[in-house]
This record gives sequence, structure tokens and C-alpha cells, in this order.
Amino acid sequence: MNFGIFFAAFGISLLELSEAGAVTAIYQGIYRGFKPVLYAIAGVLLVLVPTFTVGRYIIYLPLDYVLAVSAAILFYFGYRLIRSARRYFRRVGKGKGGEEERGDLAVVFTVSAIEAFEAALVLIALIPRSYSSALIGTSLAAAIVVVLTALIKDQIARIRLPHLKYVLSALLFSLGTLWAMEAAGLDITDLVLIPLFFAYLGVNYLAIKM
Repeated sequence: MNFGIFFAAFGISLLELSEAGAVTAIYQGIYRGFKPVLYAIAGVLLVLVPTFTVGRYIIYLPLDYVLAVSAAILFYFGYRLIRSARRYFRRVGKGKGGEEERGDLAVVFTVSAIEAFEAALVLIALIPRSYSSALIGTSLAAAIVVVLTALIKDQIARIRLPHLKYVLSALLFSLGTLWAMEAAGLDITDLVLIPLFFAYLGVNYLAIKM
């Protein structure tokens, strides 16, 4: 198993699906039934099933091209995550908060599909390096979200994920840097991920504090 791919797939899936789970938990409280869960599952499967069936054939593309595009995708989503975390901490620092939007059950389906799609864009970048590691990481994250949503739906509905976004952003930046270096033809070991990860944790911390 490629543990870098596993943790990246697990992290992005846990992050995005937890947000979908939180919305589902809110709507369960409104509708007092299992129907919101069915809508959420349908939205997630609509995206993730094609990701792990059709998406697996991306490995047949030229490796350098895949690495370069994958690195760009990871950098983009790493930037989005740290920007989101930064906005959250700034709002908290100013004593501001946010309210959840409410609507019909189509909102649950739409939000779940969107969150799964955001995870899928990163997963597509991970699959070429290790399909099995990406699949296991995603499956484990999905199982955890389902169990937690069922057991502690009132608490999970209140979850905010800025700290996870902060850490996951550093991981995505690290993987993106590694793959960009490999795409450029550099012969380096995957162990370089460790110092890269801690370096990006420091960079992200400065970005949040600035």
C-alpha cells in the first residue's frame, strides 16, 4: 500500500463527505426520517462510482503528463483548503459565525454530489499512483462518516473542519510538489514527503496568521 496516497484519499474523502454528512444530519432533524440519508447516498454514489470505474483508466495516459496535471490539481485544492481555513479563523477572531441554509431534500442530494465531486477531483489525481490505496482510503473515510453520522448526528452537524483543512492542505501541497519534481525528471525518493509536509504545515500556519 502507498501510505501517502492512502492518507491523502482518506483525508480528502473524510473532509468532503463529513460536510455532506453534516448537512444530512441537519435535514434528518428537520424531516425526522431516513429519507435524507437516501438522498445523500445517491448524490455521493453518482460521483464516486464513475470515479473508481471509468477513472481508473487514467493510468494508461503518459506518466509525466498525468503527474504534471495531478500536481496542478493538488496545488489548486490545497490552496482552496487553506484559504477556507484562513477565512474561518478570521471569522472566529472577529467573533462572527455562520448559519446553515435550509431547503427541500434536493439540497441534500445536491450538496452530497458536490462534496463528492470535489473529493473526486483529488482522487482522480491520486488513482494513477495507487488505485487500491485511493480506494481503501476513500472507502474507510466513507464508512467512518456513515457510522459517525448515524451515532452522533446532533454533534456532527455542529462540526467545523478548519484544522483538518489546514493539515490536509499541507499534505496535498507536499504530494503536488513531489509529483511536480518527478514530472520534471528528478529522481527522488518518496521519503521527501516527510520534510515537505512539515514545511508546508509551517507555511500554512503563517498564511493563516497573516
